[in-house]
Amino acid sequence: MSAPESRPAPEPRSPLAGHLKPGRHGAAGSRPLVLREVPATIVELAARRGRAAELAAAVRGALALDLPPPGRGAAAAGATALWIQPDTWLVVAPRGTEGALAAHLKGVAGAAGSVVDQSHGKTLLHLAGADARAALGKGCRIDLDPAAFGPGRAAVTQMAQVGCVLYQHDDVPSFSLIVPSSYAIPFFDWLCHSAAEFGYEVP
Repeated sequence: MSAPESRPAPEPRSPLAGHLKPGRHGAAGSRPLVLREVPATIVELAARRGRAAELAAAVRGALALDLPPPGRGAAAAGATALWIQPDTWLVVAPRGTEGALAAHLKGVAGAAGSVVDQSHGKTLLHLAGADARAALGKGCRIDLDPAAFGPGRAAVTQMAQVGCVLYQHDDVPSFSLIVPSSYAIPFFDWLCHSAAEFGYEVP
């Protein structure tokens, strides 16, 4: 009897497939927002009790990535770490081979941490433009004033009644928003509605 055929793992399917409408939408203007979905690998990394410093050192040595303190994110070549709760982070990277980042982090963490691949359960959206802060502020429970929330800041919050991990990249400003995939469509629809006042583009 021949060995069963080996098949590659299926590619993650976006919950927004068939829902995105590329083009210019909403109000006319010279500085539209840019709203897009970003294919990503998203892995939750948690330190075991009393071993956060050990885990941080291992990740720093292997990925040149610092695990940030509360309220912050940190980026290195090819990956971003976002604090989500005590001794727990999301590590976000461009989508690659299915399960590769999680397997790599498990090897790096060893007994100091636990790893859960969230790539199928989370959706990453990106919103950028001069009025991005105003658009998000319509449904966000935290203060997004630049004096309170600027580049490198991260927060776990409710936005439009959906749990969201929010990260500001730069002064454009541009933001990453990570939401449960099961709520991706209503959340995206809310973002579109909120951004329509300023005009927005979906690449």
